Amino acid sequence: MSWRELLPPWLVIVAGLTGIVLLCVSTKDVPIVPLRSKYGLVLDAGPSRTILFIYQWTTTKANKTRVIKECSSCTVQGPEISNYSHSPQKVGKSLDACLNWAQSKIPAEQHSQTPLYLGATTSTRQLNLSHPTRSDDLLAALTVALKSSPFDFQGVQILSSPDEEAFNWVAVNYVLENFFKYDWRGQMVPSRNGIAGVLSIGGTSTQLTSTVEERNQITKEGVRLQLYGQTHTVYTHHCPCHGTEQLRSRLLSMLMQEQSSAKTVPNPCWPLSYSQEVQWNSVHTGPCTVSDDTVDIPNPDHVFNITGTSNPTACMRLVQSLLNSSSSCSFFNNSPKRAAKPLQTRFLVMSEAMDFLKKTAPSPDLGQAVNKLCEMSVKEEQHQLAKESQTSLDALADYCIVSAFIFHLSTKGYVFDFNQSVQAAFQIGDTSSMWTLGYLLNLTNTIPQDSPTFLKGIDSGVWSLLLILFVVLLTGSFMRISYRVMVKENSSSNRNSSVFDDN
Repeated sequence: MSWRELLPPWLVIVAGLTGIVLLCVSTKDVPIVPLRSKYGLVLDAGPSRTILFIYQWTTTKANKTRVIKECSSCTVQGPEISNYSHSPQKVGKSLDACLNWAQSKIPAEQHSQTPLYLGATTSTRQLNLSHPTRSDDLLAALTVALKSSPFDFQGVQILSSPDEEAFNWVAVNYVLENFFKYDWRGQMVPSRNGIAGVLSIGGTSTQLTSTVEERNQITKEGVRLQLYGQTHTVYTHHCPCHGTEQLRSRLLSMLMQEQSSAKTVPNPCWPLSYSQEVQWNSVHTGPCTVSDDTVDIPNPDHVFNITGTSNPTACMRLVQSLLNSSSSCSFFNNSPKRAAKPLQTRFLVMSEAMDFLKKTAPSPDLGQAVNKLCEMSVKEEQHQLAKESQTSLDALADYCIVSAFIFHLSTKGYVFDFNQSVQAAFQIGDTSSMWTLGYLLNLTNTIPQDSPTFLKGIDSGVWSLLLILFVVLLTGSFMRISYRVMVKENSSSNRNSSVFDDN
């Protein structure tokens, strides 16, 4: 038998061997990551109201932390949670409407996989300090109520003040893309913005939160966070008596004591023609207001007519005098034992007053902007009020005091970044998402990632080589078969021709 006749069987043998080799080639598991979204719920039990936030993210993580993209909220009707301390059995009922709303927003098949958290802040902290038994009963009632929901309840936590401010810090830097950002391809890359500190001005106090060097960190007061593959140690300087309401009360108390016999007292920090009837006892309460023993103390029921004069120079002096007497605030404490002040850190300001200042008196010079704001009359502020539907004239009247306070902080070496609007970044409808976003981002480190499904696969290089080999074998086999057919037909034709010739 000729080699041409042996070739087809050999091709079959080679093809079989190739198939065996293909079966023996090592394979690897190729994960198929599901693209569906997941959800998380956080109840913000704040000092004035309770809000339920829904957050949404994809199932994958970036350096162990999720990338949260969407949010919606529901405000719980009724008083804030600590008001139920005398009747804790009623607290669960107050949450039903918002929990039902959340059920309608999240696909039913994901209810049991959606984590639900409750974080309680200022008012519950105070309740826990003053009446720990009532606080425990309230938290127990909340636990029972939330466990009965279809969601995966993870527990109730009373946040300390440093924790709350640390989560605010996380949220601000996350929203402003200071941890990472997306490039033109839609891929996540490290941000060049740098991590910012946060100055948060509340009603009763002001907090300055930033990362600090480990050697300067007081361990028990710092908060350590693991985010996007990096560890951040966050420290909060707490400044009691320097929130908007307390600055106002302390300044009015100072003015009233200086002119205790007068019926009308000029206030250089209020807008021209703005006035209020203020009772001495209403501002001189609590540990923040201190009497000056060198002057006469007004009668507790005495009422003063406080009238604004729009005098920025006098207002600056008053605020400076107020801050010089601030022994409780580490911002102005010159003691060498104070926590290290991160002078190289830029700070973002969480204050409605500063957002208003940027809109009405834009200027690269903070001092000039504050002067322009403090020179405004009631008529000018009312004109601006028409654009600020959620702000009252009484609130606008105090913006000069707050702005002057921030200006004096800037003279102490703090660097503020007013180019980014922190308040606007967290506005969701009529509510503001603040620490809850940072709280959930931190918790997502402990939420397991979905287990992906796998397919068996081989490396692309090996696959390409085998494909070429099979194509060559098939082509060779086809050509050989075609050749054999043609040879056979030619030989048959030749035999027929010879037969005819013989005849």
